[in-house]
Amino acid sequence: MTQPIGYRDLVADHLRRSGRPTGVAEVIPGVGDRLAYNPCVVRQGGRTLLAVRVESPDSYWRDQSSWDPEIRFYERTPGGWRPAPGTPVFTAAEDPFAAWVLGRDGSPVLVFGVVSLDFRQDPPMVVTRFHAAPDVERLDPAGAFLEVPQMKDIRLLQRRDGLAVCGRPQGGTAGRGRVSLIMAEDYTELSPELIAKAHVFHDQVAEDTKLGVNELYDLGDRIGVLGHVAVGEEGGPQEYAGAWWTIDPAASTATAPRVIAMRSDFPPAPPKRPDLTDVVFPGSLEVLDGGLTRVYCGLSDATIGSIVLPSPF
Repeated sequence: MTQPIGYRDLVADHLRRSGRPTGVAEVIPGVGDRLAYNPCVVRQGGRTLLAVRVESPDSYWRDQSSWDPEIRFYERTPGGWRPAPGTPVFTAAEDPFAAWVLGRDGSPVLVFGVVSLDFRQDPPMVVTRFHAAPDVERLDPAGAFLEVPQMKDIRLLQRRDGLAVCGRPQGGTAGRGRVSLIMAEDYTELSPELIAKAHVFHDQVAEDTKLGVNELYDLGDRIGVLGHVAVGEEGGPQEYAGAWWTIDPAASTATAPRVIAMRSDFPPAPPKRPDLTDVVFPGSLEVLDGGLTRVYCGLSDATIGSIVLPSPF
């Protein structure tokens, strides 16, 4: 039986590929000396919006007095990204994600999620919060319809046969972090209990490697996954790379990830901290003409880059 591959070998495979593209920096205006990173794309009508994590350089999740992330929305214009008028600001919120799903009446609903922290716990406990609205402008930062404690990297995908829900359990048989999948009728069925019952893909990567989902894509009989693979622990160097794999929901199987972007594929820029230098946290994939895609990524917990790649679809 073939052993699951680890982070170092996945990155080495990526570095051996010839003709790797080089990414570019994305400029986010109006943030001053604050950091703007870990984006996700929201497509709304003919508009392209970018939800962005913005915070102070010394913001640190274990220190409530310094921790100040917020999510702001920007809109693509011919002159670059600009603040999107009439959109909310989510305070005490990190790492946004979004999915258009169907409500029980069949109407489209935007489900928008953020990660927050519960400082009543020591260390602070991760809480993923879900919001729903007909559009970005009507999202209510104070009106989460669901909170899932002790888990991040939860993502949704509307399919013909229901709603695919991927989680990222840790501990026990999930080890340092694995991907899970369960189907729901619609987004109103989401709950911590439902996600806890999901099938976990244990054998995608080696034990020392963690992975998580960033965005999901409907490929018919399969689900495409834009995600990340990583090694490292809090307090030491951490390394993250953007990756792609697929899930077969009928067979409850998942392919091994393939690294598609690492920090050296983008222009240099100062990291938030030295231990975060080699971090790529992909947010969203945008389909372009000519069999190409553009992937938006957070870089070193400090900036945003994008890179044009051959389509994985």
